[in-house]
Amino acid sequence: MNNQSIINGSTFVELLKYGYKNLLAHLQIINDLNVFPVPDGDTGTNMKLTYSNGLKTITDDDADVGVIADELARGMLFGARGNSGVLLSQYFRGFADSIVNKKELSVHDFAFAMVGAYKNAYNACADVAEGTILTVARESIEAAKYCLTGEENYIDFLTKVVLEMRKSLDNTPNLLPVLKENGVVDSGGKGLLTIFEGYLSFFTGKEIDAQDDEVIEESSPMDKIDYSAFNENSVLDYGYCTEFLLQLLTSKIDVASFDINEFIAWMQAHGESLVCFQTGTIVKVHIHTKTPYVVIEYAQRFGEFVAFKMENMALQHNNVIKEEKKKRGERRKIAIVTIAQGDGVIDSFKNLRTDLVLNGGQTMNTSVSEMIDAFSYVNADDIFLLPNESNMIKTAHQAADLFKDGKVHVIETKSIQEGFAALNNYFDDDLGPKEVEACLLEGIEGMTPLTIFKSGKDANINGEIAPKGNYVEALGHKLIGYQDNLVDATIEAFGKIDDVEDKSFAFIFVGQMVKDEDMEILQEALSEKYPQIEIGLIAGKQDVYDLLIGLY
Repeated sequence: MNNQSIINGSTFVELLKYGYKNLLAHLQIINDLNVFPVPDGDTGTNMKLTYSNGLKTITDDDADVGVIADELARGMLFGARGNSGVLLSQYFRGFADSIVNKKELSVHDFAFAMVGAYKNAYNACADVAEGTILTVARESIEAAKYCLTGEENYIDFLTKVVLEMRKSLDNTPNLLPVLKENGVVDSGGKGLLTIFEGYLSFFTGKEIDAQDDEVIEESSPMDKIDYSAFNENSVLDYGYCTEFLLQLLTSKIDVASFDINEFIAWMQAHGESLVCFQTGTIVKVHIHTKTPYVVIEYAQRFGEFVAFKMENMALQHNNVIKEEKKKRGERRKIAIVTIAQGDGVIDSFKNLRTDLVLNGGQTMNTSVSEMIDAFSYVNADDIFLLPNESNMIKTAHQAADLFKDGKVHVIETKSIQEGFAALNNYFDDDLGPKEVEACLLEGIEGMTPLTIFKSGKDANINGEIAPKGNYVEALGHKLIGYQDNLVDATIEAFGKIDDVEDKSFAFIFVGQMVKDEDMEILQEALSEKYPQIEIGLIAGKQDVYDLLIGLY
């Protein structure tokens, strides 16, 4: 047991790593708290990726704590993913700003920094919602700081902080109705609590059963990478060499009925140079893919990784990468960057005057640094970014604020449907920035977005429990119903739109898991019930949502 009351830089780094390890150990628990019942569960994952990027940015473990905190916050800022990642990065930015020039950190300093941390996170939000990570951050330190006497050690202090965080987290359902409806506490708040429980474990000597390459310093392959071979001006032509061993899990599937041939067929459709075979309950995969997160998400439907390696193949082709830099071209007046997932969705956006489509979405949010790289690549005076996912709007604004080589306009599209509708209204290449923005926003007006997806967990819909595996209907982000099959769910969802009789056109992005025969049945049923609505089917090949529908 370590009863320290003052810590230096090296101890601070170890403390940070303990928080990260504990986050890893409870990652699935945090992900499972996500209210929306799509099978993504990304809060914990986004916090992990954000935090790990901060740890990687620390250059000297023996530096002053103020320097280390600043490097951590900077790394988190550029690695931030999703709302939870952005808020976490802003929390640690406030923490760092509160201990500038500090060589060591007393308990009082730490408490003062926690106050600065939550205040900075609050300031980063245009619309503050209580019952979230913000509430847990604020209430815990505001309660704990009044117990400070000037003589306490870190164990006493963090014990009090963790206790108050738990109290605050347990109360989040009383502040946010959607949490109470689904019988869960806030996932972001749980993530912050988990990090601080890790900090407490560091001082008490409690072991944490979690291992991750991000927190191992010895023989790290990151130290051997020639980063000059792939930078902000590069283009991903070669994809990623991705290899892993997948342990099939009975908690996810009936292992005995696992079909390796079906697994291989799916992998072949999402990459090249595939080597895949099964030995017992372990599946070995080697694949070259430009969308490794799609492969990862699919594999995790069947189990979890026991070994994993991924390399950017462009690092082996320095000469090619140098040539790619030249393709950036002359500076233009206006460029459009969008974010989308699914080969068919991406192709559709490319055909609508989009200069660059970033491959990302619900299952893997695009980071701040990836967005900034995209802005640099399109090389324009005015850049319009369509995030097409509500969870990435904060990240988009953060990236826009950081980019200095042009003005970035964030069009707050909250779904693929809104992004598609906005771009469909953009025709004239000679428009100025204000006209382009008005045009994109006008395209969203009058479009009603519907989403149909297979639920990854039981869902509370207006007080009724929709069992896992049913097809859930969403109007925007509001769950409105469910059925046990895709066709019935879609027909029912159309009928719940107040002005459906006034609609004349519907585009439908069809997910990769939807069967052709189901779409034939659906199109016939929709045409019969709503003959005035022209149906346009697009093979979106998205992997989370079965149907993404926009009605005009």
